[in-house]
Amino acid sequence: MDTADLRNHIDCSQGRAFLDGEECLDAVSFSIVFSPVTSSTKTLGHTGEDTRWKGHTIKVTLSEYRSTDWIKQAIKNYLENKVTPNFTFQGICTDEQSDYYKDYGGQAVTVTGCVPTGDITVLSHDVNSDFVQDSITFNCKDIKFS
Repeated sequence: MDTADLRNHIDCSQGRAFLDGEECLDAVSFSIVFSPVTSSTKTLGHTGEDTRWKGHTIKVTLSEYRSTDWIKQAIKNYLENKVTPNFTFQGICTDEQSDYYKDYGGQAVTVTGCVPTGDITVLSHDVNSDFVQDSITFNCKDIKFS
């Protein structure tokens, strides 16, 4: 029998997300994505490319059922005071039954300087949906693994 069939993969539903220290109790999905910004060069006589990292972007996407007005307050604060909303997120992997957890322990990632980007739904009505669910993307400044 192939031992790959016996692996206990990380259960994506076994995690927690925090926004400015408060747990996102109605979170449906949460992701932190690190994307390198690269530069590639070619030289005469070589058929391949040399690539190196020049920087990076960090994005957070939070999808949650709307149960508080935190994003409305951030929008109002910006409109009234012209202060750019800036948040800190932390994601924690808590699947103790996974092989990853057994081999490496829990995983916690904190991102700071997170600013909402893209469209933010302020009000939504839909006869084909049961509950209001928001999905908001943030560009972030820094990432820390612990």
